[in-house]
Amino acid sequence: MWPEIRSPGADYQSTGVQADEGSVTLHMYQKYQGELVAVGPQVYLLDEKGHDYEMLHLLSQEISFEVDVSNLPCGMNGGMYLAEMEPSGGRGPLNPAGASLGTGYCDSQCYTSYAFVNGVANVDGSGTCCNEMDLWEANSKANQLTPHPCSITGFYACEEKECGDGKKGVCDKVGCSFNPYALGAQDFYGVHGKADTSKPFRVITRFITDDGTKRRNLVEIRRMYVQDGKALPNAEVTLRRENYNPIIPSYCQATDADSFARHEGLDSIGGALRRGMVLVMGIWNEGTDNLNWLDAGDAGPCNRMGGSPTAIKKNYPKTSVTFSDIRWGGFGTTC
Repeated sequence: MWPEIRSPGADYQSTGVQADEGSVTLHMYQKYQGELVAVGPQVYLLDEKGHDYEMLHLLSQEISFEVDVSNLPCGMNGGMYLAEMEPSGGRGPLNPAGASLGTGYCDSQCYTSYAFVNGVANVDGSGTCCNEMDLWEANSKANQLTPHPCSITGFYACEEKECGDGKKGVCDKVGCSFNPYALGAQDFYGVHGKADTSKPFRVITRFITDDGTKRRNLVEIRRMYVQDGKALPNAEVTLRRENYNPIIPSYCQATDADSFARHEGLDSIGGALRRGMVLVMGIWNEGTDNLNWLDAGDAGPCNRMGGSPTAIKKNYPKTSVTFSDIRWGGFGTTC
């Protein structure tokens, strides 16, 4: 399930990527001319020929992976995503490399700051939009599972209001997230928690349809863990006197995920999973709010200022995340 990592123009080591057989470690910082530099690499899964992106069709399927977040402090995000990118990465006359050099990225945030849109110069300030399924956004203190639907299909170059805040934009930037700590299960995930982040564990995500086939509607996203040979269901939380474990439509209603519903929620994500999505892995931090939305205040146990990029660089220069043994297939076949 893990095609060989190769690209004719990529120097992985200098960009913080350490690829071994069956695993990839992403480092936040690298030494450059004696100075520690933030690199924050993002990588994509290619097909076995190394020409196009591997398209994952995960409706009525599961995907699982081993992850080590023990080197991810507050304010860091070691993430694994699915994005409805084009298989070729926008390959064409002006972009002959395409997917083989990692072009064509898009997600639900519709960023307008990218210099290239599907490999073509972004002279109009367009945004890059597509359905996004955040399988894993996490550090050693908190984690989040979030579908982000869009009202468009495939890669879409948005203009002005289309790139907006979720109310007017074509994509739901907030999503319907499941963060155990934020939902009251504060002892579930963390160092020496039920899911113990001081050592590796397996994460399993299932996309369940209403009739169990790849042709029908997505009705549930279910999360499970395996650590030390023991299965661990996702945290069960209570909202509006109802108990929830997976992400289902009523859960999203209970969390007031209005933008999620306006963008057709699980129906949009299910359509993208049916058409095919690209696997993305990355590591990053940012100084706007120090990733407080992930791990501080109501979202996690971190101090609001403790996750600043300056503090991370000084105190945790070896910050990294390792993903390994990535598998996908029918329910119960990946671990």
